[in-house]
Amino acid sequence: CVRSHEAFFGRMLYMFDQFDPRPLLATEMELNEAKAVVEGYKSRRSDPSPQKLGKAQKLVECCLHPDTKEPIFVPFRVSAFLPIAIPIGLGLLQPNAGISSVIFWQWMNQTHAAAMNYGNRPIQKDQSKSATSANALSAPWDSSIKIERRAVNSYLGAVGAAMGVSLSVRSISMRLKNKALLLLAPVCGVVSAAVANLYLTRKHELEEGIEVETPSGKCVGRSQIAAEKAIIETAISRAVLPLPSLGLTPFMFQYLESAPWYHSLARSVGTPGPLLVKYMGLMFMSAVTVPPSFALFPHRGHIPISSLEPEIQAAARDCGSEHLTYNKGL
Repeated sequence: CVRSHEAFFGRMLYMFDQFDPRPLLATEMELNEAKAVVEGYKSRRSDPSPQKLGKAQKLVECCLHPDTKEPIFVPFRVSAFLPIAIPIGLGLLQPNAGISSVIFWQWMNQTHAAAMNYGNRPIQKDQSKSATSANALSAPWDSSIKIERRAVNSYLGAVGAAMGVSLSVRSISMRLKNKALLLLAPVCGVVSAAVANLYLTRKHELEEGIEVETPSGKCVGRSQIAAEKAIIETAISRAVLPLPSLGLTPFMFQYLESAPWYHSLARSVGTPGPLLVKYMGLMFMSAVTVPPSFALFPHRGHIPISSLEPEIQAAARDCGSEHLTYNKGL
C-alpha cells in the first residue's frame, strides 16, 4: 500500500518495513525478479497485482542500492541493522566493564555504523557527456578520493569521540561513585560519536550547499541554509536513535539482576539463560524505538523559499510554490 511520507505515522510504518529482517533471506533470483516487476510497472510494460507489486517493491527498497540498483552487501543493508546491532549493544551494556571492553565494543559499534554508511552512501551517476575525455576520466576518480577520505576521517573521528566520551564519563562516575552516570556512559559515547561522524562526513555541505528542488523535481540551485537545516535534522535523529535502547535498557538490566527469578534462571540453566533474557529485552526495545527515530523528519525536507539565499529566491520566483525540497540524508 502507498503511505504518505509527509505524516510521521506514514514514515514510521515505512521504516518498520525497512528494518524487517525477512528480506535478508531473499535469493539473487528473487531480487532480479522483484527488480523486473518494479521496472516493468514503472515503464507500463506490465500490470502486476497490488500484492505482487508491493512484495517486489519492498525487496527492491530493502536490498538494492537506490542509485546503482545493485544488491547491497547483506550485512550493510538496513534490514540487517538490528540483528547485528543488538549483540553489539549487549557488549556495550556489560555491567562493570573494564577499559579494554569499553574500547572494543565502542570500536565495534562505530565500525558497524561506518559499514552501514558506506554500503548506503550516495553513488554519483555518470558524468555529463559534454565533458572532455580527460575530465570524464579524472572527475569520477577525484570525487571518489574525496568521498573515501571523508569516510576515513569520519570513521576515525567517530571512534575517537566514542572512546573518549565513554571513558571520560566512566571515569567521572567512578570518582563520584554515581551508578546511574556509569550506566549512561555507553549511550553518551554512542551519541557523541554519531554527531561527530555526521559533522565530519557532511561539513563540506555547509560550504558548498545542497541541491534544492521545486515540487516537480527541477533543481533550482545549491543552498547552504538548506544544508544547515538538513544536517541539524539528521543530527537530532541520530542523537535520539540510541537513547531508548542504550539509555533506558541499562536500568532495566539493573532491575533484572536484582530480581530473584533472574538468579534462579542463572542457577538452573547457567549463563545462557540470563543472556537470552537480556537479548530479548534489548531486541524488543530496539525494534520498537529505532524505526520511529529514523522517521522523526521526512527524507525529503521542505523549506520556505523566503528563508533561502537571495539568488535561490530569484531563481525560484516562478516555480509556483512557496517551498522547495531537499534530500535530508540518512
